[in-house]
Amino acid sequence: MQSLDIISVNIWQILLSLANLLIMFLILKRFLFKPVQKVFDTRKEEVDTMYAQANESRSQAEDMKREYETRLAAAREEADGLVRSAVQTAQKRSDAIVAEASSQASHLKQKASEEIAQERRQMLQDVRGEISDIAVSIASKVVEREINAQDHQDFVDDFIRNVGDKQ
Repeated sequence: MQSLDIISVNIWQILLSLANLLIMFLILKRFLFKPVQKVFDTRKEEVDTMYAQANESRSQAEDMKREYETRLAAAREEADGLVRSAVQTAQKRSDAIVAEASSQASHLKQKASEEIAQERRQMLQDVRGEISDIAVSIASKVVEREINAQDHQDFVDDFIRNVGDKQ
C-alpha cells in the first residue's frame, strides 16, 4: 500500500488550529463582541428613552389640548353670558329711554294743550273786550245822530274800514 502523504491527518495540527481558533474567539469576544454589544445596548437605551419621552410629550399635548378645549368652552360660555347680559341691559335702558321720552312727550303735549287753551281764553277775552268797545263806540255814534237804513249801512261799512286801520 502506498501511503498518501497529501491527505494525512495530523492531530497536532488540528489541536493547534482548534486552540488558535479558541484564542481568536476569546480575543474577539473580549475586544470586539463586548464593546459592540455595549454600543448596541447603549443605542437601544437611547431609542427607548426617546420613545418614552415622545409618549410622555404626546400625553402632555393631549392633556393640554383637553385643558385648552375646556377653557375655550368656558370662555365661550362666559362671552355668551356677557353678550346676553349686555343685550338685556341695553333693552332695559332702551325701554327706560322710550318710557321717559313718552312721558316727556305726554307732558309737553299737555303743556301745549294748556297753553293753547290759555291763549284761546285770552283771545276770546280780547275779542270780547274789542266787541264791547265796538258796541260802546257804535252806541255812542247812534246816540249822536238819528239813523236811517242807508246811514246804518254806511256807518257799518265805515266802522269795518276803521277797525282794520286801528289794528
